[in-house]
Amino acid sequence: MDITVLKQEILDKKLRPTYVFCGDELALQDIYIDEIAKVSGLDKLRIEYLSNVYSKLSVKTLIKTKPKLYIIRNDDIYYKEEKIWNKVISGKGQKGNIIILLYSNLDKRGKFYKAHEEILTEFNFIGKAILSARLQAITKWPIQYCDDLVTTCGCNYGRIKNELYKLGVLANVLKSNLTTAYLYAKKHNMIHEEIGDIIFDFTNAIIERNVSLSYKLLSQITKTDEGPIKLLSVLYNSFRNILIVQSTPQKERTEEILGLTKGQIYVTSQKCDRYTLSELVQIIKTIQKLEKGIKTGTVDVNFAMEYLMGEIL
Repeated sequence: MDITVLKQEILDKKLRPTYVFCGDELALQDIYIDEIAKVSGLDKLRIEYLSNVYSKLSVKTLIKTKPKLYIIRNDDIYYKEEKIWNKVISGKGQKGNIIILLYSNLDKRGKFYKAHEEILTEFNFIGKAILSARLQAITKWPIQYCDDLVTTCGCNYGRIKNELYKLGVLANVLKSNLTTAYLYAKKHNMIHEEIGDIIFDFTNAIIERNVSLSYKLLSQITKTDEGPIKLLSVLYNSFRNILIVQSTPQKERTEEILGLTKGQIYVTSQKCDRYTLSELVQIIKTIQKLEKGIKTGTVDVNFAMEYLMGEIL
C-alpha cells in the first residue's frame, strides 16, 4: 500500500483493522501511528508480541473494555505464524482494536511480504531535495541552510525534527529567531554529526573481522543514544544480505531473484566469501537470539554487543 493511499485513508477516517509498517524512517512511522490514534480515538499500547493479546480480543467478557491501538515491533512469532495471517489481516474478532505491526526490514520475495502487501506500507528515507523543500517551508531559511541541516542529519526526518526542536529551545534562550539560533549552533558545534556513518563503519569492521577497529567504534557508539537493538538490526540486515547474495550463483544475482536493489547487490557482493554459509547462518541466528533476549529481559543490553563480537571476531 503506497504511503499516499495510507494518508488518504486516514484523512477519510476509513481505517483498517491491521497495518504493517516497515522501513528505516521511524519518525515518519510514528507520525502516521499518532494520526491513526487520533482519528480512531484509541489509546496506544506497545506490546512485545501479538500473541500476548490476540486470543483475548475475541473473548466475550462481562466487563467492557475500551479497544486499543496495539503497536508491535519485529514480532518474529507472528512473522512465522502463517495460519493466522488471513484472520489478522481481515480483522476478524478484533472488536474495534487496531493492530500495527512494525518491521525493520522485510524480504519482498517472502510469503509474509506478499501475504500482507495490501496492508503494508514502506517508510524509506525521504530524498534530500524533498526534505530541504519541506524544511524551507517551515523555517523560511535560505536553501543552503536547509541542505546543510538535512545533510548533517543524514536525510533522517526524525533527526531533523529533533534538531528543529532543540533550535527552537535555543532561540528562546537567546531571545532570537530560528535562523539566528541555527547560525549560533553551527558556530559552536551544537548540531551533532550523523551517527549513521559510525554505524556503517562499525558494521564493515565487524564483517571484515577487524577486531581493534570494531571495539574502537563500539566505544564511540556507546557514548551516543543508539541502543544495541539498532546495531543488531543493522548487522542482521547486512549478514542476511551477504547470505542471500553469496548463496546465489553469480549469473542469477538479479533484483528479481534476490529481492535487493542493484546498489545493494553490488555493495554486498564485495563483502562475500569472508564467511562460509554455515557461519553466516549461525551469526544470523545469534543476532536473532540476542534481539529476542533483550526484548524479553533475558539478555543484558550492556553485554549483548560484546557477546556477539566475541562470537564473530
